[in-house]
Amino acid sequence: MTKGPVFCIPSKPLSRRTVLRGGCTALALPFLDAMRPRVAAAQPPAPKRFIVFFSSNGTIKDQWQPSGTESDFTLSPILRPLEPHQADLLIMRGLSNEASYLYDPNAHDTSMATMLTADRLLVGPSGTGRAGHVLDGTAAGPSIDQEIARVIGGETRLPSLELGVQSTTTILEPMPLRMSYRGTPGNARSVPLEDDPKKVFSRLFMDSDVPSAEIEALKAQRRSVLDFVLRDFGRLNAKVGVEDRQKLERHANTVREFELSLDNLGTGLDCEIPAAPPDVSLDPFDCIQDGRPAKCFGDFETLGKAQMDNLVLSLACDLTRVVTLQWSTAESTVFFKWLNVAGEHHLMSHDASGNRDDLIKINVWYAERFKYLLDALKAETDADGSLLSSSVVLWANELSDGDIHNRRDLGWIIAGQGGGTVRTGRSVQYDRSTTTNQLFASFMTMFGTPTDSFGAAQFSGTLSGLG
Repeated sequence: MTKGPVFCIPSKPLSRRTVLRGGCTALALPFLDAMRPRVAAAQPPAPKRFIVFFSSNGTIKDQWQPSGTESDFTLSPILRPLEPHQADLLIMRGLSNEASYLYDPNAHDTSMATMLTADRLLVGPSGTGRAGHVLDGTAAGPSIDQEIARVIGGETRLPSLELGVQSTTTILEPMPLRMSYRGTPGNARSVPLEDDPKKVFSRLFMDSDVPSAEIEALKAQRRSVLDFVLRDFGRLNAKVGVEDRQKLERHANTVREFELSLDNLGTGLDCEIPAAPPDVSLDPFDCIQDGRPAKCFGDFETLGKAQMDNLVLSLACDLTRVVTLQWSTAESTVFFKWLNVAGEHHLMSHDASGNRDDLIKINVWYAERFKYLLDALKAETDADGSLLSSSVVLWANELSDGDIHNRRDLGWIIAGQGGGTVRTGRSVQYDRSTTTNQLFASFMTMFGTPTDSFGAAQFSGTLSGLG
């Protein structure tokens, strides 16, 4: 039997990309009385997004911790740039990364490997080298961003997007450079980052303009399918009542409008895309990293802004719903000269009291970057509000006290309501027995996979008080 085209009822609004690349024709008959279902379908809510914003080397706790009560609090000097978004924040103090203490050859290696995995560090066959750094290790399990991407990543062209800001151009050993891991427990591998905003932009949008020959072929194919649809409408028209015929005629007009819109195929996504990629430079220059001569690439502040712009674009165009942004590394070698800070971030963190004022400046600067990201997410509208309201944005740090490499009593922040799953406008002090495993198990439940365990099995449970 000869079969006509397959017609699909879309489960979500379609972009031109979806229509252009879809495996079926996204047209359906209008709702007819003769086809009335028992239950009408509800409008789907805006999809949830998950974002990780990473900065390193701990903080100055008494300048980070808000004052006041859970719901009536004043932001600290470090977090004061976030005042415009106070109602969008859940500030968490007291979480512990207990998995990082299961094996600790080097504190920077283990804190980074376990920060998002909540599972132990595994040493590879090459063992350890300078200062106990692991030469070819991995994490014992996948990271929370990749597990969320495994659940929701099939809805978008890119399951996840991993962005870096001078995160790979370093002389450091590999483990402090990696925070995302993909795979299964016992078989997880790090996910590579991209430090170049231009390459990220190209990856996101290089196929938004399809070659003209391919477009013309697709137009001809779609017009053929539309002709079939209209002929089918004509046959059905004679078999239904007056009201249904009116509905069919209105839908036929819509199909004709769709046919005319084929001329716009190949013009790009249904979102506003800049005419050109970010104007940034990654030209190398001589610098010092970890007290040793090295090559640095690009301006840290400019690169970071470009990557945050890419991040927001990727979500606004619904190219992905999971993004990580890693500023530098877990052993950050950045010199914040534009803040009049003389030393290297990592080395200064080893003497937090002696470098207190400079470390506060650095942490305030990161709070200002976080504000920029939240501003941009809030400016983008979504089906239920803004991208921020539909997102869970986690600002994580691998340490709480940089001078003693402490991974207990962490200060982390969630921004955004996650489509109503996070109750913000609060500052919560957790008992220090509360683990990051519990937070991540709760995240998995938020994103549709209920569980009471994530990462190392001995640290089970979920985190109360998020929603």
